[in-house]
Amino acid sequence: SITTVFPGETPFNRAISQAYEPGSVAKILTMAGAVDSGVVTPDTVFFDEGYILVGGFRIVNWDGGAWGYQDMTGCLANSLNVCLAWVSSIKMESDSFYSYMQRFGLGHATGIDLAQESSGRLKLPGDGDWGPVELGTNAYGQGVSITPIQMVMAASALANDGKMVYPHVLYAQIQDGKQSNTRTQIVGTPISTKTADTISEMLANALETESSTALVPGYRIAGKTGTAQIPLSGGGYDENDVNASFIGWGPVDDPRFIVYVWLEKPQSNRAASVVAAPIFKQVVEKLVVLMDVPPDAVRLNVIGR
Repeated sequence: SITTVFPGETPFNRAISQAYEPGSVAKILTMAGAVDSGVVTPDTVFFDEGYILVGGFRIVNWDGGAWGYQDMTGCLANSLNVCLAWVSSIKMESDSFYSYMQRFGLGHATGIDLAQESSGRLKLPGDGDWGPVELGTNAYGQGVSITPIQMVMAASALANDGKMVYPHVLYAQIQDGKQSNTRTQIVGTPISTKTADTISEMLANALETESSTALVPGYRIAGKTGTAQIPLSGGGYDENDVNASFIGWGPVDDPRFIVYVWLEKPQSNRAASVVAAPIFKQVVEKLVVLMDVPPDAVRLNVIGR
């Protein structure tokens, strides 16, 4: 058979077949594991002096700066690598951190009903190519590769009371004139309902505090940006190009959707807050109309009667 590939297209579905280092969107999973295991709360204070040593390597923030005293919501709002590396390496330690990452499905195919799914790669202590520094870098989404659908499935636990949902594209089947809808399947429960609600609230507060370009008028949203360096085949990272992404869900009190935006090597701006977050907003503004999701004020007033 002959496959025609048009300019700008790829002969596979990037959402399921292309694994990449996601960057800071993965911080939501690290924080969820830490809150769920009880080693931090939203009010836990961390003093950011601009760097942390993990495995003998110096980890710094995205801006190279020191942010001083921060609570855990501030660490997410300001996307502090140093803080999340502290959470994973000092507060959680390797057994707990990697246990949660595996419970979220990292390193394993989701089993979605599409062909050629990639499993990505989550290196674990004991693997020949794993190094101690990765306990720090994995916490903010570097040194680990995932597909967009893996990230969506993992985040579904945060949006769905701790229950992680098996992804499907097949809505229904018709056989002998009868329609059989695909039923919702729960893959697992990596975190508690309380943790899911706590993280969603932290992320919503963070977006509101920074007046994020992802905010959708009339709807309260939880979400996180990610701006990740791209690894080079010979080692190290690309100095010029990044992957920019945003994952979000809403309405926060009763989530109906998750949207994941991924831009590979954006040219107009490297920051996900500038290029990816506005796309999320545009998609959700159309999505709530198509899904008939009323604005929060209308919906909550109706429910309250």
